Amino acid sequence: MYEIILSVINTGIFELSDILVKIDTLWLKGDVDDDQRAQLIDAARKKADPIASYAPLQEHVDKLAADVDALAARVTALEGGEQEPEDEYPAYVQPTGAHDAYHNGDKVTYNGKKYTCIAPEGVACVWNPDTYPAYWQAVV
Repeated sequence: MYEIILSVINTGIFELSDILVKIDTLWLKGDVDDDQRAQLIDAARKKADPIASYAPLQEHVDKLAADVDALAARVTALEGGEQEPEDEYPAYVQPTGAHDAYHNGDKVTYNGKKYTCIAPEGVACVWNPDTYPAYWQAVV
C-alpha cells in the first residue's frame, strides 16, 4: 500500500486533508508502519498542490451560486415577476413633437404636483400644465 499511496502523492493531484486521513487509516489498519506513515505525510505535505484543494472549488461554487441568483432575479423580472414598480406619476418631460406627446389619461409629476392629461381623445398635448392648464387636471 505504501507504494500506491506514494505514487498518488507524486502525481500532486490530491486533496491534502483527504490523503492524510487515508494515510492514518492505513497506519491504523497496520498496512503501513510508523516510518512509512511519517514519510508519506511528509511527502504529501511537500507535494500538495493548492489548486487541487477544496478551497478554490468552494470559491467556484460560491461564485456560481451568486451567478445563478443574479440570473434568477433577471428571469423573474423578464417574466413579469417581482420588479420595481413604475412610478405612477413619472416626471414631466417636454415633448419634442406628436410622437412623444401626452394623451388623455397620461399621468405626470410637474413642479412637485401630480397631473392627469385631460386633452380630448385623439389630441396630442405638447404643453406643460403651466403653459396649457386646460389639458391638465391636478390630482389632489
